[in-house]
Amino acid sequence: MFEKVNIIIPAIELDDELLNCLKEISKIDYSNFFVTIVLDRNVKSKLTIFKYKINKMVVGKMNMSKKRNLAAKKFKSKYIAFIDSDAYPNVNWLKNATKHLSDKKIHIVGGPNIPFKNQNYSEKISHYCKRSFFVTGHLNYRKYMSKKRICTDWLEACNLIMRRNFFLKFGGMNEKSYFQEDQEFFDRLRRKIKNFRVLFTPDVFVYHKERKISKFLLQRLSFGTALLEATKFSSGIKGLIPSIPIVSFFIFVAICLLEISLNIKIIFFSAILMLINLAILYEISKYIKSVKDIILTIIIINFSSLLHIIGGLITLIGLRKFFERRLYVLSRTNI
Repeated sequence: MFEKVNIIIPAIELDDELLNCLKEISKIDYSNFFVTIVLDRNVKSKLTIFKYKINKMVVGKMNMSKKRNLAAKKFKSKYIAFIDSDAYPNVNWLKNATKHLSDKKIHIVGGPNIPFKNQNYSEKISHYCKRSFFVTGHLNYRKYMSKKRICTDWLEACNLIMRRNFFLKFGGMNEKSYFQEDQEFFDRLRRKIKNFRVLFTPDVFVYHKERKISKFLLQRLSFGTALLEATKFSSGIKGLIPSIPIVSFFIFVAICLLEISLNIKIIFFSAILMLINLAILYEISKYIKSVKDIILTIIIINFSSLLHIIGGLITLIGLRKFFERRLYVLSRTNI
């Protein structure tokens, strides 16, 4: 028996990306679901009639966390499934997810978000960057069809399925967060639930539209402003990975202030930079075959690290509130 699922999609308006998501959802091999779209504003575009029910909520400007919470509270279902408007699920998405959730020990199910089949060149390079450890750290496994595992960190809200009563019991997502609300949600649950279990499995994957390079770089700048939330001292070495760029910057500054010759400094920094880029080359050559793509990916990874540092500095000097939301919105507008 298929239990009822509410697929929740927060978006700004009914645009081509959302319509494509709804069209692809109609291909799902699952008979008992409905969709709730939560929009900032109404537009004249007519909502296509699909074979499944669509609830439309127009709520004004608010972040994705609050939109998800509103949709989960308003409409009853056994399960809720979160997906982004610029994504779409594979045909067995709900069937596989609900099968895994039939195990009562599993609280949340998610899987990879892989790029669209028809992505352009700029989006392809952005994906190559995100798949690298030097951009997404140990969380890069979420960007390709990696092995099934019990997740000990957090999964992105573009692909999460769980029981509705579980989500509501623990207060939903943090409505004050404009980004990385999914990380805060998982961190909070880990503190409250002794045997919290999250299943990451490649048979619950979605296709997710990548940003073009300029928007990807803006996203890295935006993520840099969340330095303090992303760094988790209680999580050991993994929790410190987000702070590596900004710590490296301060080490660089400290070495610059040392009373040693300029030539020695230049040689030292050149050697370090070369070693880092050789490590990047070694890693990405495992999944990129084109020399041109490898070179461009290395360049963009370097720029993304620099922007992450700038974002961290924006936070440390107390200017985050002036940039946070604007950077996030600009990074999501893929035009």
